[in-house]
Amino acid sequence: MVEMSVERKLKVGELAERTNKTVRALRLYEERGLLTPAERSQGGFRLYSSHSVKRVSLIDRLQSVGMSLSEIY
Repeated sequence: MVEMSVERKLKVGELAERTNKTVRALRLYEERGLLTPAERSQGGFRLYSSHSVKRVSLIDRLQSVGMSLSEIY
């Protein structure tokens, strides 16, 4: 029997906590097209996948070597 695991999605506050970023920074990344919610909850909350944690980490690393947000895509 094969078990399928269901990935738990993160709200923006949870993503901010896991990545040590502010909610404001994550919303800016979204406005710039650098981060996209995986889906929205029934209540309209943005929900992010575990891939988003990796994406925010990549954005952080690129900024740490001098790239601006407009240079990152």
